[in-house]
Amino acid sequence: MLAADAARETQAFEAVALALLSYTPKVSLADAHTLLLEVGSGLRLFGGLRALLSRVSATVAEFGYAARVACAPTAWGAWLLAQARACRQGRRWHVVKPASLARVLDRLPVSLLPVAQAHRDAFSHVGCATLADLRGLPRSGVVRRFGSGILDLLAQAYGTRADPRESFRAPASFHAQLELPSRVDNADALLFAARRLIVQLAGWLSAHHAALSGYTLLLEHELASRHASKTSSLKVAWAIPSRDAEHLIWLLKEKLNQTVLAAPVIELKLVADQIVDHAGCSDTLFPMPESDGDSLARLLERLSARLGPENVLQMSVQDDHRPERAMRVEAYEARAFSRRQRTPAKGRTRIKADKTWLTDELRNAAHAAHAAHEEEREGGETLAHAQSASSASAGKANAVATTQPEHNAQAALDFPDSALPSQPRPLWLLDRPLRLMMRDQRPIYRRPLIMLTRTERIEAGWWDGNPVERDYYIAADDRGHMFWVYRERVKGEWYLQGLFG
Repeated sequence: MLAADAARETQAFEAVALALLSYTPKVSLADAHTLLLEVGSGLRLFGGLRALLSRVSATVAEFGYAARVACAPTAWGAWLLAQARACRQGRRWHVVKPASLARVLDRLPVSLLPVAQAHRDAFSHVGCATLADLRGLPRSGVVRRFGSGILDLLAQAYGTRADPRESFRAPASFHAQLELPSRVDNADALLFAARRLIVQLAGWLSAHHAALSGYTLLLEHELASRHASKTSSLKVAWAIPSRDAEHLIWLLKEKLNQTVLAAPVIELKLVADQIVDHAGCSDTLFPMPESDGDSLARLLERLSARLGPENVLQMSVQDDHRPERAMRVEAYEARAFSRRQRTPAKGRTRIKADKTWLTDELRNAAHAAHAAHEEEREGGETLAHAQSASSASAGKANAVATTQPEHNAQAALDFPDSALPSQPRPLWLLDRPLRLMMRDQRPIYRRPLIMLTRTERIEAGWWDGNPVERDYYIAADDRGHMFWVYRERVKGEWYLQGLFG
């Protein structure tokens, strides 16, 4: 047996009220540890009254309490029905229509009213057993003997008088803690207790119209030795700001599965330190382009939480003209993968279509060039014939201005007269450029290569000590395979940089 602690009871009562802010911003504290929720405006949002009552009961159960839920059109009416259900008095505890409220309340015993014991004894002496009997007494006599407070309460319960109430206000900053009933040695066992803190966090975020992109769970340890740390922290972060309690709990579960406790834990503290404004998403008939990015971010969150952030890699674009330095592969970071950094789906589709069209044009040019080259070898025709055939095929695309070759060695290559549109980039870059052999002033990669585009010059890197001076081309062999090659301007050596699909 333990003595009642009023301070801790109030703290637990307010913790439940904070969690219930997820369903309505109008939560008020009432007598006998009763919470009153105004839910009339959110019934459609949560799928109806029955679904909402079920979710409210489940939220209260997260804290280890059993709720006796009742509903009525008035606050005092709901309070009286909840007390009747707790005492197992009456058969009906949910009233939706105001017309049937008076009939249900009249059957309730008068002992449920929050009045002094002396008043209850007086009610029994005069033969007043139900609320209907109390309402039948003369008003002047009731006021003279019991005061006007009882009649005001009845008027508010039956809906004949307004009942203004002050709503529970969430604190300006969130900081919740929970003392564990016993020491916990396993990290997985902490999830049951941490759920209470996360449910409170979800209610606090809803009250402030905010979302969260990360939080810190502080673990208070039982000191096993003098040199052991008393407090350890567990940081949980994700990509898209969220206030969904189930999503936050799932991420914490995966984090705890990979955590080994340094010492037994006796207390938990949760600190929300990455709060952003949140605007609710409206439902649409057709999915929006942003929904694909959100789904991808959620997938990366789950993979990172389960496999570890070091095992999930992401590519980021760098401001560098050198192809081998224009992209960097690094460990996935939830904060770096934001919605602003993602290209809309419509734009990505257009770029992909343009590259496909360019690839088809280049492949046609390659087949025409090699056909002309075969005719040159068999019929003894001049190199100019192959050059004109390649130019005629490549001329189907819109021409853009490019630089002319400067070295005499490039004059023997098969350049088209008109260049193709802006040159695409290959999807596959080699880890290290492969040096190519030369035959008859032509680079060879398994087979002789023919240039399909004019020079694309890249000169960069003088600022970091790794300068490059290269002339890039798109080449093809006699089988239609396309390659991205370049020639060193200083040494004149040829290298293979990437492959086209």
